[in-house]
Amino acid sequence: MVFEDTVVISAPASAVWDFLLDVDRVSSCMPGVENVVQINDRTFDGMIAASVGPIAGHFSFRAHILESDPPRELVAEVDGTDSVTKSTVKSAMTMSLSPLGDGETSLTYRTTIDIKGRLAILGEMMLRATGALMIEEFTKRVKAALAPTGPQEVSS
Repeated sequence: MVFEDTVVISAPASAVWDFLLDVDRVSSCMPGVENVVQINDRTFDGMIAASVGPIAGHFSFRAHILESDPPRELVAEVDGTDSVTKSTVKSAMTMSLSPLGDGETSLTYRTTIDIKGRLAILGEMMLRATGALMIEEFTKRVKAALAPTGPQEVSS
């Protein structure tokens, strides 16, 4: 399965880059992510709770940053195993940042996900729908986390 899109974030490219490399901040935006531990500056371990159709479980995963060209491009891979079916997931991801001016950044991503095992039997349609919902929620949370704060109301 391939997921790709471009989203505009209301923050400069350097702020988006710093956010993407902050494991605590970025993992808080991903639905179901728990217990993320930074192994070194390029490797992270964690767990994600997810439901795909009738199967709910936890995926343990390891994420590796393979290439980085700050603040323009990041290439990473994620390997995981489901606790219930022992299915495996392998993902390759590229994110590119382009400044747009006025403090906005274009974030283009392309993610390829390969699932093997009993989860793959559920079919691409169900897996694609679950993945699309998770990416949509992640994008919404990242935008909210990086959005400039508006004027503060003063209460009397």
